[in-house]
Amino acid sequence: MSSTTFSVFFFLTRVIILKYFSAINASIIERIDVPSVVHNGTGPIKLSCIYKIDENENGLVVKWYHELDQIYQWIPPLPPQDTGIIANYTKYPAENLRQPETRSIIYLKMITLDMSGEYMCVVKTFHSEHTKAAKMIVYVPESSANIYVSRFNDSHINVKCIVLGAQPKPTLVLYIEGIKINDKFDESLQIINEYRHNLSVTRNIVLKNIMNPVLIECEISISETNYKRREKMVYYPDYIKN
Repeated sequence: MSSTTFSVFFFLTRVIILKYFSAINASIIERIDVPSVVHNGTGPIKLSCIYKIDENENGLVVKWYHELDQIYQWIPPLPPQDTGIIANYTKYPAENLRQPETRSIIYLKMITLDMSGEYMCVVKTFHSEHTKAAKMIVYVPESSANIYVSRFNDSHINVKCIVLGAQPKPTLVLYIEGIKINDKFDESLQIINEYRHNLSVTRNIVLKNIMNPVLIECEISISETNYKRREKMVYYPDYIKN
């Protein structure tokens, strides 16, 4: 065997051996469990990071991030430290802290809108590091929903649905007698005051004059959640507003 061939063989063997032992000794996160959809103001919920630490590793540090902002750090046997959006909302039952080599569990007593977003668990030792992430959507139903009909011109009417307070931004669909109306445009306006963000979303359509009473419905849905409901009104042509 030539010296060049031997060098290549030695190098490849060394790489394989290093990868093999690294795989044996590496910490690994088996799963991260975060509720995918949560109603604002509800709780408690559980965030859990289940991992495996090799018996030869030490220097364990577990961190949680929300949208890249660190919100939690645990260096066993010290108690967990939390900050940011989850501060004052956490609970750590003693039984969950007795297995630092297998899990990090955070109980959140109540969910706020600020907690919506991506969560990432980071498990580090002196020898390795592993991460996993999951997304949680915190949603708020609308505070009000109203349908208005007004005169557009002599031959057409204007039908408008206005929804206030729903977050994330809802999708609005208008129906007349159960038939979806596709001729529409969207308007959205974010109204900000010193207390909270209040999102107003409007769906507007223009229709030819309707001669008989009809059922008008505005369907409100929030993407990536199962939230959906319909606001209804019966329109009587004799009572149209100018």
